Amino acid sequence: MHTLLINGEFLKPIVVMEQLEQQDKGTICDFDVDVEEGLLIYKISMVNLETRKMSKYQYRALDGVLLKEKSSDYSTDDIGLLNAAKVLQAKHMTFSALVALAIENQQGYLTQAELDHDLSISYLELKLLNQDSKNTIAFDIETLRPLPLLKWD
Repeated sequence: MHTLLINGEFLKPIVVMEQLEQQDKGTICDFDVDVEEGLLIYKISMVNLETRKMSKYQYRALDGVLLKEKSSDYSTDDIGLLNAAKVLQAKHMTFSALVALAIENQQGYLTQAELDHDLSISYLELKLLNQDSKNTIAFDIETLRPLPLLKWD
């Protein structure tokens, strides 16, 4: 994946997220980068708290073309991300803006970002890939600051 990210031309994940958010179908709660048949694919999940639906999208990273879309009711297993999505909405902030703020001073390529709620804290968990390592960080949605206790290498 790192080789594709370094050598390939692709839209930045934030651009694809912003385009989806402009359609106003809910709140993005999960983002992943995957490689399928040699192509980078962005997988984005969006939750709509009003309709109680979870929508999953797959986009070609090269040009942002929508490849797949699937929608279903969300389940009680999604309670952590639902709580975090509510906090994000209460702050009148988009997922893409939160991700941009969280990675502002970070090195590497964004490969995953997911809303979660644990220990009474709503946060964004991010994975960044660079040449030497893969880092996971957590970013508090309420305070808009990194959570140093939730930092992994």
